[in-house]
Amino acid sequence: MYASLREYQGIEDPEDLQRLLREGLLAEMEALPGFIAYYFVDVGAAGDRMISLTVFESIDSCQQSNRLAAAWVDRWILDNPSKGPLISRVDEGPVISMARAVGR
Repeated sequence: MYASLREYQGIEDPEDLQRLLREGLLAEMEALPGFIAYYFVDVGAAGDRMISLTVFESIDSCQQSNRLAAAWVDRWILDNPSKGPLISRVDEGPVISMARAVGR
């Protein structure tokens, strides 16, 4: 398994962004081969900083998800030039350990 962690800054309306993600980017992510999971986490005091974690079976799909996310942000900024999000950091690599609740 491989995971990609992206950090976004400058998000003015996290709820609106979540809606847009569900309507666009997430469908593209889910369509990639070996998609396992996507998480979008608010780590800023007022939603101004968020991270996403995407998990795939292969490094190729993991890297493709980073390209999809960057293209999605570029399109979003063209439509909303005065608002975030801006990708400030992208990391990817193999998942070396994991835990899961049993029965969920």
